[in-house]
Amino acid sequence: MILEYKINHTDWPYLMPMVQASLNHTAVPSLDNKAPVKLFTGLPCPTPLREFYLPDEREGRGGAAGGAGSRQDRRVLADLRASIHDMHRAVQDKRLSKDKVALRTKKL
Repeated sequence: MILEYKINHTDWPYLMPMVQASLNHTAVPSLDNKAPVKLFTGLPCPTPLREFYLPDEREGRGGAAGGAGSRQDRRVLADLRASIHDMHRAVQDKRLSKDKVALRTKKL
């Protein structure tokens, strides 16, 4: 990008929003080929970087077919929530067990 658009290499902070938008709007296999923005917000997902490459095109901005909130999307989102809850529970359990060991050691 730097060479093609003749951008100075010190201007990378200005490119970060574009890179972040690309990551948030790109479907990934670990999310059942859905984009993070669609799963976490339920909003339709436009083509990544559409504003940068097709700024004048106004048709077809509705995003992917199937619509937000389909049964499969809700299932994937519920699975993600459960997974996050399980991860938090595991971390909390580990922290509690460390605290118990520390209390036992302190009492001795």
